[in-house]
Amino acid sequence: MSKMPMRAKAEMAAYGASAATLAYVPSMELLPAHATAVAISGGCVWWLYRKVKTRDFRRTIRSAQRMLGPVTGGAVYAAAAVVPGHSWWEPVAALGWGALMSAALPITRSTWTPPDTIAAAYPPGFQGLVMRLWDGAEVAPETRLETIEQTVSPQHPDFTAHIVAPTGRPVPRIDPTAAAAAFGVPVACVAVDEIPGTGPGRMRLTVAPTTRRGGGSLEDMWADKVARPGGAIPDSEIVRVESFPATGDLPARGMVLAQVDAGELARINHGQLCSAFGVQPEELRLVAEARGREALVTLYETAPLKVSRRATRELLTLDAYGRYTIGTAHDGSDAKVHMQSAAGTLHGFLVGVTGSGKTVALALMCAAWALAGLANWVTSARPDAQMSAVGRHIDRQGAGAIFTWWMLKAAIALMDIRGQINAEVGHDFSAHSPYPGLVLVLDEFNSLVGDDALGDEIAHMTDVLAREGRKFGIGIVFAGQSLNLSKLGGEASLRDQVQGGIGVVLRIASSSGGIAARQATGGLAGDVDLADIPDRFNASTSLMDRMHGVIDDVPGETTQGVGHTVTGSGATMMRTLYVHLPKDGSPDGLGDIFPADGSINCLTDREIDALTELGLWHDWTMPPPSKNDNGDGEVDGAMVPPQFIGIGSFAPPPAPPKPRTVKEKVLAAVDRQMTAKDIRAKVDAAAGTVRNALSDLVAEGRLQQVDHGVYAPAGHGAASTDQDQQAAQPAPQSPNGVDGPLVVEAAELVISSQFGSQSMLQRKLRVGFAVAGRLLDALEQRGIVGPADGSKARNVLVTTDAQDDVLRELRADYALAADD
Repeated sequence: MSKMPMRAKAEMAAYGASAATLAYVPSMELLPAHATAVAISGGCVWWLYRKVKTRDFRRTIRSAQRMLGPVTGGAVYAAAAVVPGHSWWEPVAALGWGALMSAALPITRSTWTPPDTIAAAYPPGFQGLVMRLWDGAEVAPETRLETIEQTVSPQHPDFTAHIVAPTGRPVPRIDPTAAAAAFGVPVACVAVDEIPGTGPGRMRLTVAPTTRRGGGSLEDMWADKVARPGGAIPDSEIVRVESFPATGDLPARGMVLAQVDAGELARINHGQLCSAFGVQPEELRLVAEARGREALVTLYETAPLKVSRRATRELLTLDAYGRYTIGTAHDGSDAKVHMQSAAGTLHGFLVGVTGSGKTVALALMCAAWALAGLANWVTSARPDAQMSAVGRHIDRQGAGAIFTWWMLKAAIALMDIRGQINAEVGHDFSAHSPYPGLVLVLDEFNSLVGDDALGDEIAHMTDVLAREGRKFGIGIVFAGQSLNLSKLGGEASLRDQVQGGIGVVLRIASSSGGIAARQATGGLAGDVDLADIPDRFNASTSLMDRMHGVIDDVPGETTQGVGHTVTGSGATMMRTLYVHLPKDGSPDGLGDIFPADGSINCLTDREIDALTELGLWHDWTMPPPSKNDNGDGEVDGAMVPPQFIGIGSFAPPPAPPKPRTVKEKVLAAVDRQMTAKDIRAKVDAAAGTVRNALSDLVAEGRLQQVDHGVYAPAGHGAASTDQDQQAAQPAPQSPNGVDGPLVVEAAELVISSQFGSQSMLQRKLRVGFAVAGRLLDALEQRGIVGPADGSKARNVLVTTDAQDDVLRELRADYALAADD
């Protein structure tokens, strides 16, 4: 009933009203009513007689259907009027007539077929699908499709059909855009034309997504627009055409495999190819891939990369071929990149502008390396909160030219150390080496090598590592918005080293196609042709819409993470996996992709001991030592022993004293009962910072709030009993990033070994270098070790005889259960 046309509903209502009239009016003997009934019935009979005289029996029968109601109604009226009085059968006859006429609907049954809810509403197969899509889209209401024929083959969606309007009415003007949207094809693939020999009530609809308008074949279009000289894929020819239905999140697609002559390489101009197929590049519905002389073109019904997949440890774990999944390819398959090859650790590059998802991609790479047992050092030009979160799960992470200089210096010295190990075991780095692979990430590489003081040295050391590091298990990943490798000595050699490794290109700054990709990657992507990635799907409005004043100010979905994996001469469009990296300080999702046990991969004891002896294993924040111009090894006026001359052969200057925090300044200032105003006057910090520090110290039990705005040292004015004094003592505070059990474990290692080494704690506890330093700071506060002295091990102030007592006190302070 809800799908019945308004005309049919009105006719049914008329039959109901007429039946009520026939039940009572004839017996009332009203002359005007009799005259009206005679006029209506007689007029209909006369009109039917005129149709019979035309000898057009088809129209006569249709007119008889339409006149059946008034003529039979007149007969019922006449019978009731002739019989005197009001007989019982008169209302029964009137109601029966109304029911029969409503069921038949003779006036509209020739232009409307009621929906059959019992049998199938549409024929099976392709014809029923086309009819259902047309009716559901309501491109032209009250029209229907007939004579649907596929024009290419049952495997191709190309078809023609007749658009039929209700009888006596023309087919309304069809908007090609609406018709294209109904079937999910480009607008250029839809045509509505007249049918010779028919009137305006019937038009021909042509939908040809794999052939051009006018009935030409795909091969003709390919030859005219794609394979011609200067076309999208010059001198190519079609090898195979396939189409696939939608499956899961993957939309329906058609695929064309083409190739060029033997001895040639396929070159793709993505913009021209989109134009040939009638799609906009911003839609990201057309994907083209080149492999040698072959090219594969895939046209999707909708953009296939709008959905991102959450990262898991399983996806980031190496498969049997040394690859891990970094994203989802446009065809729904896993986008994989290699981590290692037979030659050792691979180099790589990652390019993407701000907002393209570069930091997430780096986090995925670091997690994959950690799951594979590789150590990882990451540096960038400037501090970044999101990368700092990643740094909590890897061995070393920092920012700035100074940190980078020390990191590269240590890596080059490590090559010498590992060279000696290689000589002992009889082979270069492999899975059987007694030391782990090491990956160096140089983020914002252009800014690092552009540093006025250290840029040239950073570039030189990077070049050495890129050319020689792989046989020692050291790989380099260049990252940034773009890469400028002009400062590196052998760009061609470096490009050969990087190709075949890790290559990811996300959205880049320019929109000039493959040339911009080659420039953005510093030549590391070779001659691979990459499609431009807009900042959002469907980010632009067509010029036709702009001409008609159509304004769409609703932004499309973001393309963050959409890009290409590049390997050798091939590229695959994909979207990286998703991991939560918040910008508001809320908890991240990195714990779900890094090793479940929380362990951090680091160098071996032998390597760390050797780097420590060379003065290269510290926090990498102190300025590099200066060296005189004559190159005789004199450092800061002191002669370096001959065995330490060379890369990494110097003793670092003593570490600068750590600046006091605001909390420490407040604690030092509050030596008696004081007001907040007095405290702010003595502490060199902003008033709001001091106020926050006071609140935190009170919450931690390190200060006592006597009254509103009045503070005193913890335990001020307390009773002298031991119980009260013990209750007044603040609980020990764990350093940032560690907990009580870890402090106890660190104390046990340091006291039992009588060796207060930061690198020793890092190796034994499987924590990052920075966390190991904070553990030593906590032990220093407890009087277990002495203060830091450069990169030297700290003095242990507790003997092994007192170990049990000290550990018992620590466990009590941190409310830990005693060991059995």
